[in-house]
Amino acid sequence: MSKIKAILLLFIVFISTVGLAFYFENSYRQLVQYFFKYFQGDKIKFMGKDFNLLSSPYLLISFGLFSVLFAFLLYGHSKLGRLFHLGLAVAIFLSTTFVTSYIDSNGFIIECTACQDGVRILSYNEINYDFHFITSLAVSLIPLVWIFFKKNILNH
Repeated sequence: MSKIKAILLLFIVFISTVGLAFYFENSYRQLVQYFFKYFQGDKIKFMGKDFNLLSSPYLLISFGLFSVLFAFLLYGHSKLGRLFHLGLAVAIFLSTTFVTSYIDSNGFIIECTACQDGVRILSYNEINYDFHFITSLAVSLIPLVWIFFKKNILNH
């Protein structure tokens, strides 16, 4: 594939995945909120309206860059290898979101000194969704980056 075609393809991947991130941001926010409630039971309550007028630019751009890097790192793998790495990345992404949500929700409960009846009331925007999302993306890239370096750097 020529370099112009590859760059154009990666640009299309970037634009389309930014659109997907815009579309799925609310679902991700609800997932993190669900994890917060799941881990803490009745100790965390959300108050107010979950209204998000504009998507976070950090979330959109990080997903676009992740997708471009992911596509670049998958280049040269077989179809089965691509499918395996895609599934592995999704599993690592979800498990990292799970772990960071657990740690963050515990932090909110621990720092609560003036809670009524041990219940921490949060507004929907008190959670740093960008942190959870970007951390999960970065951790899910680790296996592919390791394979890339192992294949291209250590073998030469």
